[in-house]
Amino acid sequence: MTMKPLFLIILLFPLLLRAQDFPSKPINYVTDIANILSDEQEKSLNDKLRSFEDSTTNQIFVYLASSLNGSTIDDYSQNLFHTWHIGQMGKNNGVLITIFINDHKFRIHTGYGLEGILPDIVTKHIQDKDMRPLFKENKYYEGIDKGVDQLIYYSKHEFKANKNTEEESTAGLFIFFYAFSAAFLIIILLLVRKIKDKPTAKKVLIVLSFLFFIIPFLGSFLLLLMVFIALSFRKDLLKTPRASNWTSSSSSWSSSDSSSSWSSSNSDSGSSFDGGGGGDSGGGGSSSDW
Repeated sequence: MTMKPLFLIILLFPLLLRAQDFPSKPINYVTDIANILSDEQEKSLNDKLRSFEDSTTNQIFVYLASSLNGSTIDDYSQNLFHTWHIGQMGKNNGVLITIFINDHKFRIHTGYGLEGILPDIVTKHIQDKDMRPLFKENKYYEGIDKGVDQLIYYSKHEFKANKNTEEESTAGLFIFFYAFSAAFLIIILLLVRKIKDKPTAKKVLIVLSFLFFIIPFLGSFLLLLMVFIALSFRKDLLKTPRASNWTSSSSSWSSSDSSSSWSSSNSDSGSSFDGGGGGDSGGGGSSSDW
């Protein structure tokens, strides 16, 4: 090996190590490499963030580590956000809270889709009013929990879960078919009243009118029923734990004691987790310290 490639490897080696400070994939909404939170506290946060994503599709991830290891918190948070693809693809509706215990620094990093509802001034207000005072007292769980509640409060109406839209559109289709069938029935019955000297024709029209009313009604009702069954089935699938998808990622971190405890506590938290949804960030958000 020539001196030039060797020199480049030596020069870039610290950067390569720094790039591996966090797992390539999270196994839950809360990643506590610093081992600050208890299992119960992690489970409480994970359950809350799971419920929030189910109702809005928004994703909030929390990451705790001991140190930035020389990185800036803005660059570190952006790299982590981009690697984990926080938020949904096309919506970019993700938020990342990064906390570095030994550096006494933390940041709220927002995706493109939530920069309007969570501008820097709002995230800074949440940090200064709700999180920093508790962090100063080493009440990290309480500070994170309060900050998460505020982020949920501001962002919960920005996006809605797709299943609500599907249910509303299917119900609208059902109402349309029912109204159309009822109108057709009324028109036929009005025509039948004008036919006086043809009893057979009247009977045929009455039978046909009821058939044309019942068939679309039954069709739309069955369609509505099938959609609700499909949505319920999909919801049951979402409740099935998918921790096996991250087995390789978890095992690669089992070499260090802190990473091993992080993996086990998250896998036992009881919260189903699908990982990042393909979102990204342009670097919005605010940083603070305590």
